Amino acid sequence: MDVRNRIIGSPMERNYCTAEGRVTQRYVDYMEARARGGVGLLYTEATYVDPRGKGRTLQMGLHDDDLVPDFARMVRVVHRHGGVIGPELNYGGRVVQPWISGLESRAPSVVPYAGAGGYAPRALDRGEIAEIVARFADAARRAAEAGCDFIGIHSAHGYLLSQFLSPWCNKREDEYGGDLAGRMRFPLEVVAAVRKMVGGALPILYRISGDEHQDNGLSLEDVCAIAPHLVATGVDLIDVSAGMYETNWWITQPMEMPQGVLAPLAREVRRHVNVPVSVSGRVTDPSVAEHLIESGASDFVTLGRALHADPEFPAKARGGRTAEICTCIACNQGCSDMHTRGLPIVCLVNTSTGREREYAIRPTPAPKRIVVVGGGPAGLEAARILALRGHSVTLFERDEEAGGQMLLSRLAPGREEFSGHLPWLAGAAARAGATLEFGVEASAHTVLARHPDVVIVATGSAPGVPAIPGILDSPVVDPYQILRRPLGGIGRALVIGGDIRGVAVARVLVGKGVDVVLVEPTRELVTDIGMRSRRFQVGALESLPQITIHLGTTVETLGRRSAVLWNGSDRWQVDIDLVVPTRMLLPVTAVADELYQRDPSLEVHVLGDCAQPRTALEAIHDAAALAHRL
Repeated sequence: MDVRNRIIGSPMERNYCTAEGRVTQRYVDYMEARARGGVGLLYTEATYVDPRGKGRTLQMGLHDDDLVPDFARMVRVVHRHGGVIGPELNYGGRVVQPWISGLESRAPSVVPYAGAGGYAPRALDRGEIAEIVARFADAARRAAEAGCDFIGIHSAHGYLLSQFLSPWCNKREDEYGGDLAGRMRFPLEVVAAVRKMVGGALPILYRISGDEHQDNGLSLEDVCAIAPHLVATGVDLIDVSAGMYETNWWITQPMEMPQGVLAPLAREVRRHVNVPVSVSGRVTDPSVAEHLIESGASDFVTLGRALHADPEFPAKARGGRTAEICTCIACNQGCSDMHTRGLPIVCLVNTSTGREREYAIRPTPAPKRIVVVGGGPAGLEAARILALRGHSVTLFERDEEAGGQMLLSRLAPGREEFSGHLPWLAGAAARAGATLEFGVEASAHTVLARHPDVVIVATGSAPGVPAIPGILDSPVVDPYQILRRPLGGIGRALVIGGDIRGVAVARVLVGKGVDVVLVEPTRELVTDIGMRSRRFQVGALESLPQITIHLGTTVETLGRRSAVLWNGSDRWQVDIDLVVPTRMLLPVTAVADELYQRDPSLEVHVLGDCAQPRTALEAIHDAAALAHRL
């Protein structure tokens, strides 16, 4: 099989199919954009071969012949743009939730998965194992009939094939368990059956976790011993990932983990086989991808979120236009966090992802003069799209650089990459033709002097002061000032709120030599970010002895140098030198309010936190919806 480059589009799960597993137009549009953008080889996604192995309501399936025509339509579109395409055949096993599949889950052994709501899978008998092997072969036949160029087999991330391989999941005492030879028997039977079904014409790609990072789980040593047997049975490329559901941060790495983090696994696997090896694991920079190949860590790179964020990543990298790449920041807000909730995935940095048809740039029939106030992510995204559509756009930003609150993330430990989207967003708005005026404190007078037809106010939000008795007499400080400026003479600070702002402020204060008392009224920390990032943020916080954490605790009163805390049963006083409330954000509406007073007939739209404090994902997508509508 000829592939035009060494980039493999990862089998990201997208929730774009119907409930019966059928390919939709939305899915076709998504795949077409990536094929047009120059990716060499495209997986579809984890594609269930049997309804009992279905893990998500809107997951892709190839369990029935009736699904082939729509699948084939997608294949033809990818071929039209020079790409090659194939499914990643899968069976969920112990991680399947019965309320999704509607059927009892089955696995190698009775090892429950907590996320399945306490349901324990039933251990497969020999006859059922043989039936599943046949299901994989039948699905491979359907893929070949649809015109696919290869067959992928999913044996990573804690699904059925990897459950058999993993001593953590496989407790069997028959020929399908025990030592490594027994544990690999079922996966090898699947590979052999698929090879027999499709013959020698189609390559087989095999995805495997190089290390599950689980005590008594599948290890790198195991995988290096398994890999030659896979090749001998018919596998043509080994695609190295990592993790399982219990260690899911290794499956979809958050921004707290480094780029190319799985390279050592792939490098070692590659030493044991004579077929190509690919590697995934947060590869979002072309120079990192190139280095992985040049250094011998892998033969291919498997890119998921990088292509999700910019389908033209390959073409731009090849053309030397790396500054124009819309880079994934590993926030996971639009992709894995949405996927976990069973919703169609989108993207924070690329609002057209998953909406390629709906959000195609359509020139406006009636160009307007539009003023945008505020250069945060919402204002910039609105300006970019409006300018691309042919409107005359001027954006005012009070600071000397774009970014708003997102800019502050570069000062938050572990969240620095969040602000990485801003240079691209500002550059893209300028390339689209928007005029960006920085260092301008816009007022209603400033705006009206430009004689706009439409005004968009995206002035964000500011920290508020909670209604705690005595707070105005206490040494209270804006949390953003803590991030921006150095401190001196502070012994102990009280941080009110355990969301990501509170955790960032606490860690910054410790870095400045301050002891911290962190109070959170709920029982959990940083619930406002995804679970994968949360693990790293909470771990980093709890590792600092200078921080005392009180969950389920409120601040009852504040004095000039003290605070009274209450946890539902006990009340006590702590001495403090500083108070930093982080939970409350208030919309900044002064410009919008003044415009309403000055010219009631003017068309004014309020966006982002200025309308109501929200996530960056919500703010940017609200901006895109408005910009495509005007």
